[in-house]
Amino acid sequence: MNSGICPLTTDGTHNSQRLKEVNSDLSEMVISAGDHVKSSERVRGLRVHMGIRELPEGEEVKFNAGLVDTLCQVFRSAANTLGKPLLPFGAAQPLDILRYHERYGNQWSEPLTGLEQPLWLALARGCTHHLGIEYVLAVKINTSWGVAPAADSTPRELLTSFGFDPSEFSLYRANSADLLSPDIPLTLKRGDMFDARKVSRYERNLQQGSQPTEDDPNVGSDTGITAYLFVEGNQRYVEVSNLPIPSPPWSRDRVNIVIAIPATYPAGGLDAFYLEQTVSHESGSIPHQQGTTILDDRSWVLVSWHYPTNRPWNPHQDDIASHLEHCRGYFLRD
Repeated sequence: MNSGICPLTTDGTHNSQRLKEVNSDLSEMVISAGDHVKSSERVRGLRVHMGIRELPEGEEVKFNAGLVDTLCQVFRSAANTLGKPLLPFGAAQPLDILRYHERYGNQWSEPLTGLEQPLWLALARGCTHHLGIEYVLAVKINTSWGVAPAADSTPRELLTSFGFDPSEFSLYRANSADLLSPDIPLTLKRGDMFDARKVSRYERNLQQGSQPTEDDPNVGSDTGITAYLFVEGNQRYVEVSNLPIPSPPWSRDRVNIVIAIPATYPAGGLDAFYLEQTVSHESGSIPHQQGTTILDDRSWVLVSWHYPTNRPWNPHQDDIASHLEHCRGYFLRD
């Protein structure tokens, strides 16, 4: 046989016959097998020489493929030959692109589709032995793989390209508690993985460097509560104003409190709060007081009001709004 097809020996190696490229005139034996080619024992053991390169400028490397292998199997084998597996791993339809060098001229084909078809059929339809892989900038967010818009995409752009609303989700590296600033460009690499996490409006405002607003659904304008973000000594704080409390035992029925926001928030949980020093309690002292400090040119009392051991801070459920309710529990306790 002198058509580039060579039977395997029993030990899985090909014989010494020189393998030449199979052209559009495949052997009558392969074509006549038609739809029964997979059941033909004679065809099943036949392999052909193929060439693969990384597009656009890679050097071609030789490998062997079975005529009854699907194009997807050939695609994966070719990628492994280059030492650069396809993404996503094991997917029936990789994101990377397979092309072949056209028989005449110096052009590459349109992306090959129908990867479930056998190699022999693709060759019979005009595919050549010279393949090229166009590797894409494939990244993963949560459970989905996709192609990033650019290597220097911002988290906001990357979230949008995956169908996430950047006003509702924030981006983190996989298994990391460090928030990625939404508008600072990333340096993306193929195979990077991320988590998109849904956040509350308070957290979203903090991440975007803006002030929380009074129309937060959990701290609505109908209650008169307002909040704003400020930074002092590289530490972020949220001041919540007009928080209703019982009076008595407190000297006023509305107070201001300040909540410190750790750099690792939300993985780093919120804890305790500061109460304005102008407020007093009928007992003559502030319960759980831990000292005083100056913030935003005013005096505040640090109140040690922690989460119980049976209900610790949960970064997947808790946020600033829920912490505010925790703080209100301090004023409402018996």
